[in-house]
Amino acid sequence: MNLSSLTMLLAESAAVMLAAPLVVGTVHLVKARFQNRRGASIVQPYWALASLLRKEMTVPEHSSWVFRFVPYVVLATTIVLAVVVPSAGIGAWPAAASNIFLVAALATLGSVFLALGGMDTGSTFGNMGANREMTLVALAEPALLIVLATLAFFAGSANLDGIVAFFAAAPWRASMLMALPTLLALLLVVLAENARYPVDNPATHLELTMVHEAMVLEYSGPYLAALEYASALRLTAFGSLFMNIVFPFGIATVGTGVEMLAVGVLSLVLKLGFFALLIGSLESLLVKMRFYRMQEYFTLAFLIAFAGAVLAFAHTF
Repeated sequence: MNLSSLTMLLAESAAVMLAAPLVVGTVHLVKARFQNRRGASIVQPYWALASLLRKEMTVPEHSSWVFRFVPYVVLATTIVLAVVVPSAGIGAWPAAASNIFLVAALATLGSVFLALGGMDTGSTFGNMGANREMTLVALAEPALLIVLATLAFFAGSANLDGIVAFFAAAPWRASMLMALPTLLALLLVVLAENARYPVDNPATHLELTMVHEAMVLEYSGPYLAALEYASALRLTAFGSLFMNIVFPFGIATVGTGVEMLAVGVLSLVLKLGFFALLIGSLESLLVKMRFYRMQEYFTLAFLIAFAGAVLAFAHTF
């Protein structure tokens, strides 16, 4: 039985959306083990989301419709991002919509609306977090665009589906050696785009150091559940993209059998597990940078991305 585009789309979308809280739970468990703690179960994020969905929402008195609108926009843009990023397979229908500029726009749109939600409450910490978030977005976008453009140049395709297909077909050792600076810059951008160390601490309780958490401080109940799930799904989508380029193995294609799809889903789970291990290890070994040194971090990411682009052009000639 051959796979249709719709079947692959449904299968890989379901796999990514169901695995998102598990990725966050695995990161928490890895960090706990680095600290010689037992840590919570890796399924704890599922129970946390279920608990939030049952709780009552509190809405700030002076907030507007923007506050209520933000969780829906952030969750919707993140779901679209997760759908268009190739995960368990390539060649599905969203491949035509996986343009690198669309992906960058979706990532930025979610951040912008999250900042609007933080400012709409009138909270000091919400405005501070929104201000910092927009600064980080402005610093991260140049490096992200150069990374995506370089990957597109390598693959001869501006779609993420074509980029993953190129790395899956190319000799692994040669392609990794040539794309190493670009992939390193991509990892730095992924950490920044998902508010991870050393840019932000997602587990902090100190308001003065918050970025992402300061913007969602006033949200509760189902609204907070939507934002927390969107954050986990965003991390999983970026992790799928990164791991499918670094380890482009076991990826199913449209037209192959159901067995290959099962292999693709299983390989995706293994890749996300390795990605969660990587994130948890980095967050345990790195120290959070001061916010006023963020330009140094993003300058490093930009220079590495630029070096990767120069290397890609030099290899062509």
